[in-house]
Amino acid sequence: MGSDQSILQAIRKKELEMNVQIEQARSEADAILQQAQKEAEATIETYDAEGEEEGRKYYERDIEAINKEIEAIIEERKEEERSVRKQWEKNVLKAVETVIQQVRSG
Repeated sequence: MGSDQSILQAIRKKELEMNVQIEQARSEADAILQQAQKEAEATIETYDAEGEEEGRKYYERDIEAINKEIEAIIEERKEEERSVRKQWEKNVLKAVETVIQQVRSG
């Protein structure tokens, strides 16, 4: 029985050692997972910030292009207004001359 007892004690000792190793492996795995999670969160934050920056740049480029279009349209309308005004002034002078001739002749 003595040898059975020592075999059982050796088995029990080995079980305890294996449990310690399992716990160490679990602890190491948990630490690795936590570190990986932190790194993933940092990566996500970085990409979010970069995405936000790119979105802002894209928005600013579009706004700049829109403002240039608006300025071009305004300039076109001003030119049209000047042209219409000149034509109106010519027509008014012709109309005044026509009225004066009608008054003199009639």
